Amino acid sequence: FLLLLAIGYCTSLSAQATNNHLTVLGEASEEVMADQATLNINLSFSDEKDITMVYEQHKAARERILAMLTELKVPTKDIQTQQLLVRKERDFSMGNPPSDKFKGFQRVLIKFGDLKRYADIQQHIASNGFTDVATTFSLSNQRDIELRLFEQAVANAQTKAERLAKAVSRSIKGIVRLGDMDENEAISTTRATAMLPYLNNYSADRPVNTVQQIIRLNALIKVVYELN
Repeated sequence: FLLLLAIGYCTSLSAQATNNHLTVLGEASEEVMADQATLNINLSFSDEKDITMVYEQHKAARERILAMLTELKVPTKDIQTQQLLVRKERDFSMGNPPSDKFKGFQRVLIKFGDLKRYADIQQHIASNGFTDVATTFSLSNQRDIELRLFEQAVANAQTKAERLAKAVSRSIKGIVRLGDMDENEAISTTRATAMLPYLNNYSADRPVNTVQQIIRLNALIKVVYELN
């Protein structure tokens, strides 16, 4: 894992004193290398006359994918086939009069706990013609990191509050309230410990090692202190 801990204090706007209370924002963030991935294979087929052909094309594609995954020894529990959606829509392709056609869409999801394994299988699938793919990276220990960042954000808020109180010859008596930033606060923030995953779309000729695999997690809390 590549860990980069960024601990900082908010700007002067993040601390407010009202009567005997002091409101401070605490923040902490971390960038972590993803250790899990979900490969999404998008299937889409259409036919101008026969809806049955759409179902048959999807069935043939699913069977090809599942056969490949079986050959590659991907566990069945890590494969999910989503519901096939078929609808009738109008085609306004340039140079042709508008016409109706039946179009289907379906997605096959494959979950990986080993990114090296993911890279090998992704390239195999793409080289066999399934190039409409997307990947979502994630963390196996996301919750642990979120809790650690929350604790760090609280510690940062405490340090800042003590410095501010000392500057006006006061001291911290205790915490009155602690919680996430409210959406209606004057200071614009992100939700505490929000995970910002990177979604990547790429074709068969794009090397897997160029795909962004860093996930940034942030914790931002508001703490109200009572002053002595």
